[in-house]
Amino acid sequence: MKQNSRNEALINFGVLLRKLRLQRGYKSAETFSYEYDLNRTAYWRWENGENITMKNFFRLCDIHQKTPKEIFELIEYNPKLIAQNHFYLNEPNENNG
Repeated sequence: MKQNSRNEALINFGVLLRKLRLQRGYKSAETFSYEYDLNRTAYWRWENGENITMKNFFRLCDIHQKTPKEIFELIEYNPKLIAQNHFYLNEPNENNG
């Protein structure tokens, strides 16, 4: 896998995390991370395309009630849709949880 492909995959995963969070009704990543006992800074990084451990990946799957396979399928079958939503990235200091 090329370096750029890996970065794009992480960005797509981050955008998906943000979409799933918003679908659960959380406008704020900070509120979401607090409610689910996640490290606020780490969660923000994951939504912004930084690396995630498998342990935390599985934890997020549980939180969103999705299997790892379902997560990968959402990314795989919607890469263009996800890539179009890069405007979701870098939303620090979100309000309204």
